Amino acid sequence: MHNKSYKKAVVFAICLTMLMPLGSMVVSSTDESSSQADSSAAVKDTDSSVDSAADDTSSADASDAAATADESSDKAAEDSAADEKTTTTASKDDEVQPITDEEALAMCEKITENDKIALYLDEENERLCLYVKASGKYWWTSPINVQADQTIIDTVKGTAMKNAQRKQIAASAAIRVGDLRQEKRTESPAPVYSNKAKVKWQKNSDGVVATYNYVSDGVKLKIHYVLEDDNLYVYCDSDEIEEKNTSQVDGKVLTKIEFCPNFGAADSTATGYMIVPDGSGAVINYNNGKTEYADYNQQVFGRDYTAVPITAPRTTQQAYMPVLATVSGSSGLVCVASDGESNVYAHAQVCGQEKQAYNTCYFEFETRSSDSFFMSGDNSNKITVFEKNGIKTERFGVRYYPVDSDNGEDLNYADCAEVYRNYLINNRGLTAKAQANKSDLYVDLYGGVMKDTSILGIPFNLKTEITGFDQASDILDILKDGGVDNITVNYNDWTNDSIKNKISTEVSPSGKLGGSSAFDKLISKDDNMKIVPSMNNFQMDSGSWGYMTLTSTAIRVSNAYSRQSSYSPAFGVAEKGVSPALLTPNKYSNVFTEMLESYTDEKLTSIGFGDYSTKLVSDYSKKDPSSRSKTMNTVVDGYKSASEKISTVFADGANSYVLPYVTNVSNVPVYSSGFNVTDFDIPFYQMVIHGYVDYASTPINKSSNSDETFLLSLASGSQIHYDMTYADADTLQDTEYDDLYYSNYAGWTDLAANQYKKVSSILSGVSDYTITKYELSDDKNVLTTTYSKDGASDVVISVDKKNATATVGTEVYDLADCIEGGLTE
Repeated sequence: MHNKSYKKAVVFAICLTMLMPLGSMVVSSTDESSSQADSSAAVKDTDSSVDSAADDTSSADASDAAATADESSDKAAEDSAADEKTTTTASKDDEVQPITDEEALAMCEKITENDKIALYLDEENERLCLYVKASGKYWWTSPINVQADQTIIDTVKGTAMKNAQRKQIAASAAIRVGDLRQEKRTESPAPVYSNKAKVKWQKNSDGVVATYNYVSDGVKLKIHYVLEDDNLYVYCDSDEIEEKNTSQVDGKVLTKIEFCPNFGAADSTATGYMIVPDGSGAVINYNNGKTEYADYNQQVFGRDYTAVPITAPRTTQQAYMPVLATVSGSSGLVCVASDGESNVYAHAQVCGQEKQAYNTCYFEFETRSSDSFFMSGDNSNKITVFEKNGIKTERFGVRYYPVDSDNGEDLNYADCAEVYRNYLINNRGLTAKAQANKSDLYVDLYGGVMKDTSILGIPFNLKTEITGFDQASDILDILKDGGVDNITVNYNDWTNDSIKNKISTEVSPSGKLGGSSAFDKLISKDDNMKIVPSMNNFQMDSGSWGYMTLTSTAIRVSNAYSRQSSYSPAFGVAEKGVSPALLTPNKYSNVFTEMLESYTDEKLTSIGFGDYSTKLVSDYSKKDPSSRSKTMNTVVDGYKSASEKISTVFADGANSYVLPYVTNVSNVPVYSSGFNVTDFDIPFYQMVIHGYVDYASTPINKSSNSDETFLLSLASGSQIHYDMTYADADTLQDTEYDDLYYSNYAGWTDLAANQYKKVSSILSGVSDYTITKYELSDDKNVLTTTYSKDGASDVVISVDKKNATATVGTEVYDLADCIEGGLTE
């Protein structure tokens, strides 16, 4: 809103209304709109505007009672406005008139600036402006014309946004709280916006600090807005969060925080798009009309596996990078969750969703985890439990990077990816490790598994060879004979403990697979074959020395052991029986140390840690708890140590925090989850890391559409990846490998070799280039990727999915022999 001073008049009017005969006085939305229109029309000199705003703030903060009265009047107004018509029904003279960026800036005070950007504050309207000097672009933390916006939201009634919705959009922050009362035990169903709080601003040399006092919810916090060289850094330290009543009997606790949820929001007339980090990356076009679907809401780095749902979680791609972007024309705003990113959710919504008129993307930080349990086995008797003993994450922060195209053309997806790549370089230590003129075929091999076997009618659960060391060598020889020059192999389950699904940290090749001599022969087989013996110690079926299930299992918020359920494929409910125990992250350091010592002692030059690169967990034990943030830091320390001691550090998928320390990443998705609100997929993840980290796609033969997966892999600069086993599907049946039914090598080696040779001839020359542009044809069938390198000419590669061809310059490659099922439609 353009002026909050009208509130006092409304409060006074409400009081008079209660004393006067019924019908003698009416306070309407038209009166409120008229007041706001008058204030927004008054465009003031910057300095005088700031002085008067400061006077108003001092007056407004003169007493807590006045603030409480304001909050009460807001609530009363919203409650009475349930069926209130919006300003759509007002006359043209009464409507709030739109203002320009320059007029809005005239209401602000310049707080600080540097050579690139300047920061302005409008206290009266609770918003800041990030001004980009080179382009003249204004980025507002909330829309300047939210009160004047007449976009029809309810097409049936023909009405625009309600006043309560406008106030929320104008807010600069929001929180959620958990109610600890026994009869409640729930989290607030909707955010509580800062229009419900007392807000005080304090200016300093590098920005401004806002104190938000949510009196009714017993929460008070400070949010810092700091202007840095090329971004606005917004953060909140947990030691500056006050929770006035955290009693488990009748208190409330802070559970989530949103910073600037409408920063850079685009209205219904804008053209542009948003980028979300789902899987490979996805695009949501502004105003795409998908108002009947749910907005985009995804936990970054995947769910916390410590909490065990009673039904199977949705099968979706993971968000591997805490980055969002909103782009219109030649300008964009890239948002990076830089602090507390282990506890963040990415959100995006389009005009018409949630009864609001803007296209916006933002982050929501979880300050406290929660869990549920059920009393007396009754699924309807659900109790929610919130994490105790304070907020464990030290800081929650987002950096907002304005970006503009150099030539005035529309900003490309790759321009936004470059911003995040530079963040990883400058803030996280990412360095270029990709080799020039290099292309590998990536293969996952699986050693052994436990299988129920009957001997003389007596059931035994025995170690079973799936791909022994000599068998693995045979598969690699077949691929080499087929023309595969370079192979990177991720070898899984090759020790007795790993086959038994116990914690395995010692280099001790299983005799069932051929023993140490066969293992050594495989490892040293060929200089062009990189064998990575991985150990996945994420969970365990049973304990072993140093890792007992009684003492080394992660504890849930509800104080129960975290046992990882298997779910019925038919019904999606947890199956009964013994479930693997989730290893407590407090043991991760031991795992890293023991593995590194053993690998270096055996002079192994390659290492992999399985799920540690993609899965984050917590431990809520009283003795030695570990938050997701602490777990992430433990994992980072482990991978960093590995990168200093082992030449090849392999990641089976990679969240962004391990990227600076790995040399190879497999399982990089070429799809998003396909949420209804998104419009199409892009290889945003690949745009970030190409030329810095070697990577491969998800397994081609695992895909339900292997042809398209191959073509998308090629278009995104990915190496080809296959799952392979020596044993056939019958041997895998009724084992933990039964989902690898498709992987028998005999059916895939020829196709894999053909695809590798074609991809190598097309992509090897740009292996150390970065992706600087990515374009899709209108029908999304032709995908064009531009690769760039300092001192070299750009290379443009186009992949035609419909005709199965690839074009590099003037040369056209026929991909027919790389397509299993013929041309795609």
